[in-house]
Amino acid sequence: MDKKELRRKMAVEAAAKDKKRLILAIGGLILCIAVLFMLNKKANEAGDRIVDQKREAAAAFTELLPKLDYSILDKVKDKTDSDRVILEPDAFRMLSEKSQEMINSWFNVLGKEFDFLTGREKAPELRGGLFRLRGELIDARPLTRVEGEEPEYWCQIRTDDGAEFFYVSVLMPTELFVHDNFVLADGYFFKYYRQKVDGDWITLPLFVGRQLVPSWPRAEPRSEPDMAYLAGVRDQPIGTHNDVEQLNTRPELWHLANVARTVAATPESLAEAIKEPLVMDWDLLKLVSESPEIYRGRMFQIGGIIRGTPATVRATENPLRETQISSAWIRNDSVGDVLLHLKAPGEFPFSEAGLKPTVYHGYFLMLWAYHDSQEIPRRSPVFVVVDSFSPEPYTPPFAGQMVLMFLGIAVAIGFLLLWLVRKDRRNSEIAMQKMLDRRNNRRD
Repeated sequence: MDKKELRRKMAVEAAAKDKKRLILAIGGLILCIAVLFMLNKKANEAGDRIVDQKREAAAAFTELLPKLDYSILDKVKDKTDSDRVILEPDAFRMLSEKSQEMINSWFNVLGKEFDFLTGREKAPELRGGLFRLRGELIDARPLTRVEGEEPEYWCQIRTDDGAEFFYVSVLMPTELFVHDNFVLADGYFFKYYRQKVDGDWITLPLFVGRQLVPSWPRAEPRSEPDMAYLAGVRDQPIGTHNDVEQLNTRPELWHLANVARTVAATPESLAEAIKEPLVMDWDLLKLVSESPEIYRGRMFQIGGIIRGTPATVRATENPLRETQISSAWIRNDSVGDVLLHLKAPGEFPFSEAGLKPTVYHGYFLMLWAYHDSQEIPRRSPVFVVVDSFSPEPYTPPFAGQMVLMFLGIAVAIGFLLLWLVRKDRRNSEIAMQKMLDRRNNRRD
């Protein structure tokens, strides 16, 4: 084999190797694309499953609803003023009876907001629908329309947005409406009803429900805690044992939740709120325990690892109209064996932290007292958090020089390897040439 043929053969082999590498690279790229496609498909399928589960849950609730006779509701009329002064007895009686079987959970899942702008035109299709309404009680009176029957509680209510409606509560209220006479009015839509109030005829949508319950006026967004309002908070004495779920009903918690939700709405407001937090450690914890009122409503930076399982539960009536509230417990060696209790409005991603150390910013609310599993009396600080992040690993001051040094060493090793490869290639070429020369000499 002459030198030219040998080189041709080596070139063919090199080309074959390059082709294999190219095929492997293309195969790897196709595999990566396929993996990304499958992951995206799985994520979409998971999202679709969640939507389907919600639809199935709503459908399941719908199947359990009391059955209405829509042939009776179809006879209800409210097109003209003369129609609106009539209270159709059969339809009203049916809605009154069915409303007594209803529970708040149905309205929580299926209850819609009533559109007061288009309600009059859409009244026939809305009739018998479930609606969740809130507002200020501006007029209320017991009314016995049929002799011998229990009185109904007829109300006129004004919503946060200024719209008004009539509401008939089948059962008399059993609780005081303390927050500016604000109520939750779950019920069936009946019709647009016209009646005389204080000498004037007015027409409003009429709803029929089981019973009014206390609610809250909708809170306007706040960017700072109201310290005068928080001054009324009383910390629980150590040695007492209290239900932690009661925190979810405290108005002061929802006040701080309002502030937390407001400042977390934009990066700018969040950065301003957390720029100078108090960093929780053992010494600060002792000060908070001794004088909690001084630190009420202050922004803290608290870190730790989630203990137990974080929870997101359905919220009770609150001024934020939040349907959920989240809770978690964290522990940090810097505060000994004291657990810190975190709250957040809505669904906060506590569970995403897992067992990783996580830092939170939150407003201090109060000290909650309880007995632990060993019956030791304890108090836990409660914070309403605004954000969370994973702490960056500690970097020593000379880390930059160390990185440059290692990069320099890596570059030097790279040049050394390149020189050795080129030297080895030259030696191989020389050895190959000598071998060819010896073969040519033997042939001669």
